Amino acid sequence: MTTTVKLFLALAGAVLAGAAAASLPAWGAAAAVLLLAASFPAARGLSRSLGQPLHDIREAAEKIAAGDFSARVGPVPGDEHRQLAAALDKMAARIQDDLSRLERVEKMRKDFVANVSHELRTPLAAVKAYAETLVSGEPQDVKTRQEFCREIEGNADRMTRLVDDLLTLSSLESGARSPTKEPVSLMRVAGEVVAALKPLAQRKRIVLRLDPFPDMPGVPADRGQLKQVFTNLIDNAVKYTPEAGVVRVHAAVGKGEVRVTVEDSGCGIPAEHLPRIFERFYRVDKARSREQGGTGLGLAIVKHIVEAHAGSVAIQSEPGQGSTFSFTLPLPS
Repeated sequence: MTTTVKLFLALAGAVLAGAAAASLPAWGAAAAVLLLAASFPAARGLSRSLGQPLHDIREAAEKIAAGDFSARVGPVPGDEHRQLAAALDKMAARIQDDLSRLERVEKMRKDFVANVSHELRTPLAAVKAYAETLVSGEPQDVKTRQEFCREIEGNADRMTRLVDDLLTLSSLESGARSPTKEPVSLMRVAGEVVAALKPLAQRKRIVLRLDPFPDMPGVPADRGQLKQVFTNLIDNAVKYTPEAGVVRVHAAVGKGEVRVTVEDSGCGIPAEHLPRIFERFYRVDKARSREQGGTGLGLAIVKHIVEAHAGSVAIQSEPGQGSTFSFTLPLPS
């Protein structure tokens, strides 16, 4: 006998007992039982309509409590049930988003530590090997010993550049190094950087050309940070352009902004690398980049500085056709 039948019989017995106590005629008692029988299915349906939403909400809540933050209640009848379900679904979605963000941050942290460790391991191993050889008394000739000392110095310089770039990037990302803006002549800053990098270009017989910038008011910017942007972009262009190539720096004024462009006649960059080119430690050719003394952080620093000035960075490149890096800065209104 089902629970439903038992419940009906119990209620029917209660109705008959009540009828007898009230001295109702037999036909009255029978009518009461028939009325109960007729209303019982409707009562069961009402119970289900009220109980099912609560069951769904409770089930979703139990899943969320167990750590399944993808659980959702979904649509339910009744305004109050619907509001409760919506609140629960919203809470679960927010927790899920927070966890996803924390997982991404943790992955970035692990990747960052792994990249820094990798970048430091190679120069440290070289320094250790050369130092051990020198301590052992080998080699005997002075010229070779001096070469070993220069290698140690070069690797120490490489680690210093890496640490300096890490500190710069960290201060930019944390906001501790917010730009101190003042009117800056882009042409003057570009000219200083080109003059400083000209000897590097001349050693490779590269033509480093600075075209006159159009007339414009001073751009509100942090002069030191802007100089670092020019240095990183032009230095990269010179390093990755083969001998007898050309590096050109020019600018154009658009609607409310100026675009500065650094073009080179280098080997170009395959399309699959372009979306990630401004990521920290990302290199197209890892071995060549390290040979050139790069830390893998220069373009990431450029991106952070430009965006802190409400500008944007871009790249266009094709293998064998060179690369064009550009950045925009807003002009004073």
